[in-house]
Amino acid sequence: MAVNLDLAPINPTNFVKMAHGDLVGLRELAFDFFNDTRRQMTGWLALVEAGNFSQLRDDLHRCKGGASLFGLERLVAIIGSCESPEVLESRGFDIACFENELSTAESAVAAMTD
Repeated sequence: MAVNLDLAPINPTNFVKMAHGDLVGLRELAFDFFNDTRRQMTGWLALVEAGNFSQLRDDLHRCKGGASLFGLERLVAIIGSCESPEVLESRGFDIACFENELSTAESAVAAMTD
């Protein structure tokens, strides 16, 4: 799973637009998303090991939707590059890479809202 470094971790224009003037409120929602995603991630390795790619795809698809709401372009691209059944089942999912990008997105949101 390659990270597209041409994309920013966050699209600031989309984030500000989504905030509707309430950056603090959107920051709270974004960090709820980050925390929920991290909770879900605790089960992803077990899903991969069990070959339960259907559930993993569902989890990743929901995560991609949340990431897109906040303008987290690199997370959206990472998930989009591997969420098809063929790709996910043949290449797997690099949880460590995803977690690193999730941390990068958290930092980007924090920097925009401090």
